[in-house]
Amino acid sequence: MDNNQHFSMDEQQLHSLIHIIPSSAMIVNNLGCILYCNQLLTDTLGYSAGALTNANIEQLLPKEYRSSHQSLMEQFLASPSKRQMGKGKELSALKKDGEKIPIEIGLNPIKVGSDILVLATLVDISTRLRMNQMFKNSVNHAPYGVLVVSTAGVIAFANDSLCNCFGYNIEQLLGNPIEMLLPKRYRGDHQGLRNAYIEKPTVRMMGVGRDLTALHADGREFPIEIGLKPFVDENNKKMILVSLVDITQRKRMENELKETNTNLEEFTYVASHDLRSPLRGISDLLEWIKEDLPTDCPADINKNIDRISIRVDKMEALIENLLTYARAGNLHSEIKTINISSLIDDVLSLVAIPDKFSVALDISVDELESALTPLETILRNLISNAVKHHDKEVGKLNITCRRENSMLHFMVCDDGPGIPESAMKRIFRLFQTVSSSERGASGIGLSVCRRLAETHGGRISVNNNRDLKGVTFHLWWPRFIRKDTHD
Repeated sequence: MDNNQHFSMDEQQLHSLIHIIPSSAMIVNNLGCILYCNQLLTDTLGYSAGALTNANIEQLLPKEYRSSHQSLMEQFLASPSKRQMGKGKELSALKKDGEKIPIEIGLNPIKVGSDILVLATLVDISTRLRMNQMFKNSVNHAPYGVLVVSTAGVIAFANDSLCNCFGYNIEQLLGNPIEMLLPKRYRGDHQGLRNAYIEKPTVRMMGVGRDLTALHADGREFPIEIGLKPFVDENNKKMILVSLVDITQRKRMENELKETNTNLEEFTYVASHDLRSPLRGISDLLEWIKEDLPTDCPADINKNIDRISIRVDKMEALIENLLTYARAGNLHSEIKTINISSLIDDVLSLVAIPDKFSVALDISVDELESALTPLETILRNLISNAVKHHDKEVGKLNITCRRENSMLHFMVCDDGPGIPESAMKRIFRLFQTVSSSERGASGIGLSVCRRLAETHGGRISVNNNRDLKGVTFHLWWPRFIRKDTHD
């Protein structure tokens, strides 16, 4: 049926029609009088049944709309057609309690005898607008950039994060081509790539495996990751939702980490080859000198040669400790099913626990899927340290293991002398000991523990016990295999 045609029916049909329409509806004459309305309409606007019959429709309009309503109604009746009222405008209705509600209205002319009446259907769009506003707020305050682009490549929307990312305000972006955000070398090919995407639109990451960059307002480029999603907007137009993340900080950290690892690998090679060889040569020379010394050689000379030998041995031990620390940064990828109780028993069998020491176990976890060697190494170091640095012949160790969210929480608690507060922050650093009196200690064990824990997604800390003597070392170890630490 053409929009300029209208239905013709009698009053009985009209009365039946108004009550079977599945939305709020009313019949209005050319004077704006409501002849019939259904219960959905009265419920929507907060009136009792029959309260709106013969009322003027202006009763349902906010005051600001009433002055122009009569002329708009006359214009419609002069050329009646089926259409949506006020398309593109924000319309409101007035409820009985004075509350305004946003609405959409459909108009349909109906001929009854020689009169033209209007069937008006009304939809309360409060919930839809509220949901739309929640969506817009969520998108606008998202921690990553969001763009909406037309198939012609024109920017229709940009959120705050994207504006901040590129250094533009929203007015500088809306209505402009997306190419303004691209480095010049990409612009020539971009339209072809966009057309190819529009022909076969999918939800995907853009330029996977490529080093993508965008152009800041100040002319500098920065690395990005982009996600694309096609959708149809409220006007039935095809659009593209673009999510964008500035990965400058991540790239900088990756480069710094890569440089650190490269330097450490180079150091490891030098320590392994260039330092050990001269030390072995010095050690051999000392042996030859000892062999060539006369039997009546002065004691001071022999003593000095022995002192040199001791220093060479210490230097070799230092190099070995440095290599141990470097190797602790390598991920152990061999995953096994570990029985926690058996693991603790194995570690205790390797540590020389004095006869007068007691060990209390509180293990509430059965098994763990993890790399065995690094976890075993850390626990062995923590338990042996608790024994080695104890100041009494009689001591007590408490070893606990609990589930804590996505981690296992190991605790090794002793009743020894504790750690001075001034030393708490440095005991996990390389070559740091609690006191200068620990001449036999290398100061590397706890730094290796920390490096092993962090490499495998865990962490380690220590605190002095509040009510008792001694300290408690805490080790958090991942319960689950993760891609970011086990790939």
